[in-house]
Order: sequence, then structure tokens, then C-alpha cells
Amino acid sequence: MGAQIQGKMKIDIAKEVLTGLIHDLPAGVNVGLVAYGHRQKADCNDVEELTTLGPLDRESLVSKIKALDHKGKTPITLSVQKVAEGLKTLEDETTIILVSDGEETCQGDPCAMVKDLKATGVKFMMHVIGFDVTDKEKAQLACMAEAGGGTYFTAKNVGELTSAAKKVVEKTEQSSGKLKVNALRNGKPIGAWYEVFKAEAEGSGEKLSVATNPINAGGEEIKLVPGTYDLIIKNQEDAGNPTMSFPGIAIEVGKTVTKVADFSGGTLKVKALRNGKPVGAWYEVFKAEEEGSEAKESVASNPIGDGGESVKLLPGVYDLTIRNQEDAGNPTMHYPGTLIEAGKTVEKVANFSGGALKIKALKNGKPIGGWYEIFKVDAKGTVEQESVASNPISEEGENVKLIPGAYELKITNQNDSGNSTKDFPGITIEAGKTVEKVAVF
Repeated sequence: MGAQIQGKMKIDIAKEVLTGLIHDLPAGVNVGLVAYGHRQKADCNDVEELTTLGPLDRESLVSKIKALDHKGKTPITLSVQKVAEGLKTLEDETTIILVSDGEETCQGDPCAMVKDLKATGVKFMMHVIGFDVTDKEKAQLACMAEAGGGTYFTAKNVGELTSAAKKVVEKTEQSSGKLKVNALRNGKPIGAWYEVFKAEAEGSGEKLSVATNPINAGGEEIKLVPGTYDLIIKNQEDAGNPTMSFPGIAIEVGKTVTKVADFSGGTLKVKALRNGKPVGAWYEVFKAEEEGSEAKESVASNPIGDGGESVKLLPGVYDLTIRNQEDAGNPTMHYPGTLIEAGKTVEKVANFSGGALKIKALKNGKPIGGWYEIFKVDAKGTVEQESVASNPISEEGENVKLIPGAYELKITNQNDSGNSTKDFPGITIEAGKTVEKVAVF
């Protein structure tokens, strides 16, 4: 593997092609990886099981393949024997793929080893790819493929090695099926993500994820080994990222199963205005409470831009709150029982009106360090205990936005000992108007 072909080292070509082979394998398949002659020179025992036969982990396998080096002998017989040891207890037939650029160099007889393993009842099929080998080397490798009930592929260059690897994958695909998935919203493709799990055996623990990826506009086709699977499709566009589950999907050899997640829905358009102009605000959408539920489920929450926000939602009944972020106390408007229907848009506009209270604190005609607190006064003239706004007063004074209503103002002098205060009761705030209050100490 240290020689070069077309200006590239054979080991690098082999790693690149094997990486592609790993990516092309059907999901749900169990895969193991054994390498030889990659750690030490002239060591016929240099055979290592890098990955024990188990669920396909593409990233891990690719990482280990890329880390391989060419250093030593070619102990093919010992390698095959080591692989076969792990197959003796398996009921299902296993496919072994051997990639080699030469014959056995450790005095073993790999073809005879394959024949013996078959005779003892080990269930496997062996495909062999001979990469840039001589006729003599080819004879031994082809003998192994024939004895293993598989196919021998000759590869003299990069293109032929790639083609051989694809043909091997095609042979494994002959024993697999396909799952085609798509996600639609009102009949059109949407941004979504799928995940396929190997269905749980009774009494087992967590489900095993065998494939996960985004779904493109034309849908995704997933190669799977026969078995039963669970599918989850997550909508990436609608608020709350709703999901659809498809449990117990039976995959059979040579057959394609199609699953389409229909997320048909409507749109909720929200706006927030103050005295007729856009105001800094925040919306939150809740799934309307079901009888007996403890708390509403928030499915979307975001700031509202000047042009408003469009929220995609599945059909149903929702509660909407819009919170004014500019006025003191963050006044909120509620829109309960908002019905969303597929293909329709519902618009909700929160019309906040308000004025302003300008506050200053002076001593001997000059600004001083002060602190203000504003309290809401109800219709009966009762002052609320909790302030709606409280902050220091700058030299330029403070301009506090307030919704219309009655208020009481308290200003504290923080410069003088004793922190004397001045109260301003009975302040009326009207939409579009500014009231100024100056505390003179």
C-alpha cells in the first residue's frame, strides 16, 4: 500500500474509497472493521479489530479508516480467522469484504482457511477486492472469494477501485429495503429532519438511532436492512417544531416503504403599535389549555419587528400574549382562543397607546443624584404597592413611557443625608402627551 498510482499513494486511495463504501452502506446494518500490517514492520501477528461487529457508526468508522497506515506484513489468513471467531455464534449470514493489494505474506493459506470455515458451518459470504495485484496474487484472492461464496473484483486504478467498492455495496443492497420519507405543509415541501430508530425489542432499553438527516425538497430515500423501525419527522419551520411519529415500519428486501408527514397548517401574523407606530414588543403563543392540564405550553416566543411577525402553526386553538417592551411595567395584551386553520392567516394587532412622564431632580438649580418610583393608581384612587418603574435620575432627567392612566410619583434625594423625598400624587398620563415633574430640593 506504500506504492503510488496516478501520483497518489495506494493507502490514501484505499482509505478514500473505503470511506465512500461506509457512507453507501444501508442504515441498520451491523459493521466491524479489522486491519492488518498497520502498526509494526515484519510482524505477522499485527492484526487488530478496530471496531467490534455492531450497529453502523459511520463517523467512528471513517475516523479509524483515515488513521490507518501501511507498515508491515499481509497476514490475511490470521485476519480472516480473527473475523470468523466473532461470527460463529451468529444466526444470520454475514458479508465479509476484503481489500488487499497483495497475497498472504505470512505463510498462511487464506483460501483453505475460508473453505474450512465454511465447512464448519460459519455463516458468511466473502467478497474480495484485489487492488493493483499480479496474476499470481489475483489467483489467491479470487480463490478466497469463490470459496466464500462471493465475488472477486479486480481494480488496477482509482476509478476501478471505486467501481469495485460500489459493486460490493450493490450486492449488500440486494438484501436490503428502502424507506422514503417526505415532509409537506399545505402540499408543499418544508424544512424538516428525520430520525430512524431500530424498533425496541421487548424489555430492551433505549431505542437505537440508525439514521438521521435533513429532508430535502424531493424527499429522502434511506437504505435499511430488513427489520422493524420507528420513524420520527420533525418540522423545522412551524412554531414549537412539531413532530410526527411512524412506529412499527416493516422493511422488506427489495421493497420501498413511503411515509409522508403532512404538517398542513396556518399562519398567525402579529403586530404591536404605540400611538399608531411600531413599538418594541415581544409575543408568546401558547397551545390553548386542555381540560385538566396544569400549565399552558408555550410553542413560540420572539421579539416583534417593525413589520410584524408571521408564526407558522398547526391547526388548533392558541392563546396569544403581546408584551409592550417600551412602556413602564411592560403592559400586556391577551388574545385567548385564537383559531388557526390550514391555509389561512389570522392577524392580531396590539394597539398600545401612551404618553410620557419627564422627571428631574434639582438642588439650588442644579441636577442632583436622585431616584424615582412610579406607582399606578386604580379607579378608586388606591395606589398600588408595587411600583411600575424605578430608576436613578440622570442629569438630563428621565423620560418614562407610560400607558394612559393615573399615577403617583416619588422622588428621593440621594445626595443629602436623610434621603429626603418629594411626592407628586394625581398625575394623569394621556396618549401622545408628556407631563413634566421637577423635584426641587
